[in-house]
Amino acid sequence: MDNIKELQTERDNLMSVINEKDALINKIKAWLTSEVVDNQDVVDAEENGDDYVTSDGTDDIIIGRHECAEGLLNQIEEWENKEWLLNNGIYLLIGRMNNG
Repeated sequence: MDNIKELQTERDNLMSVINEKDALINKIKAWLTSEVVDNQDVVDAEENGDDYVTSDGTDDIIIGRHECAEGLLNQIEEWENKEWLLNNGIYLLIGRMNNG
């Protein structure tokens, strides 16, 4: 019985770490999304060939932040898709092995 209790405690600890990781990733994605949304007007203006949108000439910095945030969001999505495929592939493989 002690082994079962230890395994349950270890499982609970691992789930807690996973939940904390997921919460952190969600915060990062929310912040990156706000960077993309908040800076979209400056990016749109540049793409349309308009003059500077900001009064202090920081358009290039804002565009760089937008590009970086958008790139990171795309990379995170790619990593998450690969992780999902890997995890589900393993589950499918285990299921096939268990079913004979």
